[in-house]
Amino acid sequence: MTPRLARSVVGVGVPAALAAVAVGPLLVLRDRLPDRVASHYDFSGTPDDSMTLAQFAVVCGVLVVIGIAMLVWMATSSDRMPAPMAPTLTFVGAFVAGLGAAILASTVITQRDLVDWRDASNGTLATTFVIGAGVAFGAVAAWPASSLPHAIGTGTTTATPPMPLTPGEHAVWVSTMHSRWLQWCGAALATGGAVAAVVATPVVALFLVPAAVAMLALATVRVRVDADGVVVRYGLLAHPRTRIPIERIDHASAIDVRPLEWGGWGYRGSVSLMRQAAVVLRKGPGLRLDLVGGRVFVVTVDGPEVPASLINAEVARRTG
Repeated sequence: MTPRLARSVVGVGVPAALAAVAVGPLLVLRDRLPDRVASHYDFSGTPDDSMTLAQFAVVCGVLVVIGIAMLVWMATSSDRMPAPMAPTLTFVGAFVAGLGAAILASTVITQRDLVDWRDASNGTLATTFVIGAGVAFGAVAAWPASSLPHAIGTGTTTATPPMPLTPGEHAVWVSTMHSRWLQWCGAALATGGAVAAVVATPVVALFLVPAAVAMLALATVRVRVDADGVVVRYGLLAHPRTRIPIERIDHASAIDVRPLEWGGWGYRGSVSLMRQAAVVLRKGPGLRLDLVGGRVFVVTVDGPEVPASLINAEVARRTG
């Protein structure tokens, strides 16, 4: 995708779609809605507060406007930021706006023809739709954002020469990293989800427990480099995993990882969707893989010069 088309999609196309989702159902069903709509629900899904339709539309509209403003800002200002920041911030903007649009649309659709707002219900399906809409809009916006113009990152990159392997000689490099704060956060979320499932509603646990599992998985990362490529395993059980065959790697280098340039800590981005991804457990040394087709994968490791040198040797051997 050309930068000009990417700017148009991120700054015009996605915002137009978000506005349509937010405003369309309201315009069509306005006359079938009660004067007040349910705006808050307790843990059992029973409405316990309400707003006038105008107030509710303004609250949701604020989320939509904030998200769209982020999209327009990214479309016009991405050239001042490192490459990984564009798709990450674009995803956040589209996600926030998508939540606001989906909340307004789902409320209008589910509360049409109600006489009293107390008769409304907020089921798991509606909640799933809202979250799913936010993620979907974020993903759709992040893909073209990877083609936006960008600035060169401030983190330093170390050119890494190939390891001097003799014909027929191969080497294996393995490293493991741990993050205590991710372990504690994951344990806290898992505990909160279990408590919510018992004393409140299982719906809360449906969101807290997967987040806890993701954090606990990222708390331990194992990286293996050999003649076949790079394998990154997550969690105590070493699953899931990310595998990058040597055939997909153009070259490797040791870099200085700055988390905010890659969207923060944890697993950030997507190689297939955003053309770049990073596994960031801390600030400091990291292994960067420049893949065939202009994609990038980064993982923080200690002593990245050795695996980068090994990868470059295998890539050179493969290409002759």
